[in-house]
Amino acid sequence: MQELDIQQIGKAIDEATERFIPLSISIESGGWQNLHSRFVAIRDEHILVELPQGNGHGPHEFVPAEKISLSFKLKHYKYLCDVRLAGITSFRFEDGPEMPVLSLCFPTHMHRLQRRNFTRVGIPPGRIVRASVWPGGRQCEPAGINDDTLVFSGTVKDISAGGFQVIVSLEQVPEWEIGHLVGVRIAFGMGEESLFANAQFRHCDPCRDGMKFSLGFQFIGLGHSEEGRDTLALLGQKIREFSGQRQHNKYHRITQ
Repeated sequence: MQELDIQQIGKAIDEATERFIPLSISIESGGWQNLHSRFVAIRDEHILVELPQGNGHGPHEFVPAEKISLSFKLKHYKYLCDVRLAGITSFRFEDGPEMPVLSLCFPTHMHRLQRRNFTRVGIPPGRIVRASVWPGGRQCEPAGINDDTLVFSGTVKDISAGGFQVIVSLEQVPEWEIGHLVGVRIAFGMGEESLFANAQFRHCDPCRDGMKFSLGFQFIGLGHSEEGRDTLALLGQKIREFSGQRQHNKYHRITQ
């Protein structure tokens, strides 16, 4: 992960705006929310972006000076930054209707991450990666055996810096709506560092055997704190490790 200087930040914002690049808006308001938007224009040293709609939580009430986390993909990189909301204003494209937009202050800090870390990689044969997921975010992790918080556990199928899939038994399928906030702990193996993060529930699909389900989750809030960036670094390390092991196994099969 690379920290950009002011000139690099300006160049990235200019290009993203010129191309109307989609972006993700993350808000920590009673739990993380991920909303979808896109760059619209630059006006009076502010960034204008589409007013996002609700994502399973109803419309968010934006207020001036609110802290908002942005992430967007441009060429071979993913960009992450925090901004302050200047307010809600209006914008009109040529020959188009007037539309409400968010007016954002320019970021003073921005990080850039190579997009290859967001490539989804399957867990190599012979490796077992376990995940535990519970409702309410990471701060709601059960404190002990007397805690009655419902925890879903299973084997991780694949993972990226953006999210992961976990296989659970038929009896463990949660009744969550898309966008439901959860906490997650992923154990990569005996004696290895574990991952601890917030995520959103994205999907639940039956497996071919009819006895298990694949649950999909999207990490949220990573890249917007020192702890989150450490988590991204761990994910990048594991993705490279798993990719290398799968390539080695593939080459070994071919040469046998």
